[in-house]
Amino acid sequence: MYRTAANIAVLAFTVLATPAKDTDWDFLLYNYTADVIEKIEIAPAGSGNWTPNRGELESGSGGKVAVGQKTTVLFDKAANVCRFDIRATFDDRTTAVWSGINLCDNAQVVVFLRGGQATFYAI
Repeated sequence: MYRTAANIAVLAFTVLATPAKDTDWDFLLYNYTADVIEKIEIAPAGSGNWTPNRGELESGSGGKVAVGQKTTVLFDKAANVCRFDIRATFDDRTTAVWSGINLCDNAQVVVFLRGGQATFYAI
């Protein structure tokens, strides 16, 4: 009995002490630009390591987000990374990048273009 309790304690300690791995994260992205978004990609801030929105595949929407609509952006978040860049490709094949968005503290991101500049509001 003592040996079983000791094994359980060691197992519990090992699970609690295991460093965090990449995890699934998501947030809502609202499109308040003037164009349909065809594709969304995300990267750790300043890295340029773009990965596609996995939510596009799961939703069956093909990635399109109409003006005034929202979509769930699903991605892998590495431990200790909170700031991300978001890149959108529009239906006319132009792109915009919103930089340095804190996705640890915000679950909703509203993107828009003001004077041609990528601007966002995070909630």
